Amino acid sequence: MRYNNRITLIRKVPPADPLHDRPTETRETVTCLTIPITSAQELSVYGLVNTMAYEIHVKNPVKPVNEIELDGVKWTINKTFVNRKSTVFIVSGGASNG
Repeated sequence: MRYNNRITLIRKVPPADPLHDRPTETRETVTCLTIPITSAQELSVYGLVNTMAYEIHVKNPVKPVNEIELDGVKWTINKTFVNRKSTVFIVSGGASNG
């Protein structure tokens, strides 16, 4: 598999004092393979029929992530599959949904 794209994994940690502090955001840039999900049947499985959706393959298992940034646009993670040698994210949103 060719990992020819780059994404930023965004992890958010809740603040120590929820009334006065903001969540801490950690960013990590990794290589990935980005595949658009175009089949209506696959989109319906994930409940994403009217949205843009991508399957993003990242080499090696990664820690839990809150959001993904691809080409400067934040995407929502709908499903995560952690395999022995890779992690797959199903993401939606991005530029088409604001």
